[in-house]
Amino acid sequence: MNLKQTTRLLLVFTMAVIATGVTSAQTSEQPLNVRIVPATTVEERVANEAKEKQLREKLAAEEAARIEATNPKALLSHARLLFISSNTTYFEAVQLENALRKRSEVDAWQLAMIDDWQKRNIADTHIEIDRPFFTFTYTYKITNRNTGIVLATGKLNAMDSNAAAPMLAERIVDEIRKARGEAKKK
Repeated sequence: MNLKQTTRLLLVFTMAVIATGVTSAQTSEQPLNVRIVPATTVEERVANEAKEKQLREKLAAEEAARIEATNPKALLSHARLLFISSNTTYFEAVQLENALRKRSEVDAWQLAMIDDWQKRNIADTHIEIDRPFFTFTYTYKITNRNTGIVLATGKLNAMDSNAAAPMLAERIVDEIRKARGEAKKK
């Protein structure tokens, strides 16, 4: 019996503690703040709408400029300094540099070529040449050095690097011409 009484006493005590905790958790007053704002006049609403419209137009123009700045054609059309590298022993970068220098468009567009590996970071455009083993296929990839965006790619077949260099130069000049929106010379 002593155990039953102790258990009952413990149960009653626990319920009393819970009841006081619940009542103390609830407050009798809850503050309510009300702020009265006068209605805007017609002139103020029109002025706010005009400001909102100007802000939307400004944001749209900034977004359009940002998109244009990352457009591959726009980046390729603004190329000025080229760095040419070759990932194959069958083709040397100097061969493409010489073939490009022979093109009249390179002079007209005032393109310059960086030859030194340590100064490759000066160039704004990187042209990478490759030739997979056991093939006569030469591939090129033109990328923007600052953004890493691929501006143009292509491939052609040639028997050796001496035949490939002028063909690659022609293709690269055609890619730049297309990006600039110029017509092909005949």
